[in-house]
Amino acid sequence: MSKLRSNTLFILVVLAALLGSGYASASPAVTPSTVQPMIAVQSFMVPMISVSSFSDTYKKIGTLATFNVLSSNSMVELVFNGRIYVQSFSGDATGANFELRVDGMATEYGVARAYVRDLEAGERIPVSITGLFHNLAVGPHTASMYVNVAWLGSGTNAQVNPGGWETDHLVVKEYTPIGFVYLPLTQK
Repeated sequence: MSKLRSNTLFILVVLAALLGSGYASASPAVTPSTVQPMIAVQSFMVPMISVSSFSDTYKKIGTLATFNVLSSNSMVELVFNGRIYVQSFSGDATGANFELRVDGMATEYGVARAYVRDLEAGERIPVSITGLFHNLAVGPHTASMYVNVAWLGSGTNAQVNPGGWETDHLVVKEYTPIGFVYLPLTQK
């Protein structure tokens, strides 16, 4: 038997013994009323939202959806799939950043953005934006889209889901912690 396979088998036997004998939980026994799913998924249709003008400072376009968090120790992944649009740019604007945020805050893990180039003004651009959020309080939260001009200048009529089609959507996946056996791990 290979060393890796042997080590894996040993770890599985130890974990099975610990889980079976009740030593794997650092918290009190879990009752059926407190059992949480490992992954909780919510899906929302995104309405058409817009802002008439924007500059190099991030400005809220609007709310995409309100979702609920089960545990403050969860890792929450938001994925927006849809279209974005900017009517026009002026000044030295080279394009616009669309940023997905939760409760007005940007993700701490990378960026959750899509970009519309100045040459794409007037076009509906298909995008997918993913953001990871951690330490959100239990309860309701808002997912919103913000926009700013890249470089200097301004832009007009920034939209999410231009035309209001039923294909644009937001998926929220909450990865809940399970004792010390499972903890979300991310790298910045």
